[in-house]
Amino acid sequence: MLAKVSTMGYHCIMSKFTLPHITLPHVSLPSFDKLPKVDLPHIKIPSLHSIDLTSVDLSRLNPTAVLQSPVVKQATDLGYTAVGFAVLGFQKLQVRRVELLDALKSRGNTAQ
Repeated sequence: MLAKVSTMGYHCIMSKFTLPHITLPHVSLPSFDKLPKVDLPHIKIPSLHSIDLTSVDLSRLNPTAVLQSPVVKQATDLGYTAVGFAVLGFQKLQVRRVELLDALKSRGNTAQ
């Protein structure tokens, strides 16, 4: 429900806003022959110790009990709450930006 309400609010705010035209400077990228070369066969990677998983019995694991545990439920709720606050913060930032542009336009300045 929060996602629907926040999406509708964001759409209402952004439908009143038009982006100013921005001209980006021309950036020239180096050609591939000027990039540094890396010789992969000569890179030494440290050996990792192997872990023997043959003795692990996964048949005793109950995935339903793990997903219904209070810790998993609280972590899920915390994730949803964090995403909700991030969406609300982003929307508030967009509203402040629109208010700032309106204030600059009312002072006679052009924000373009």
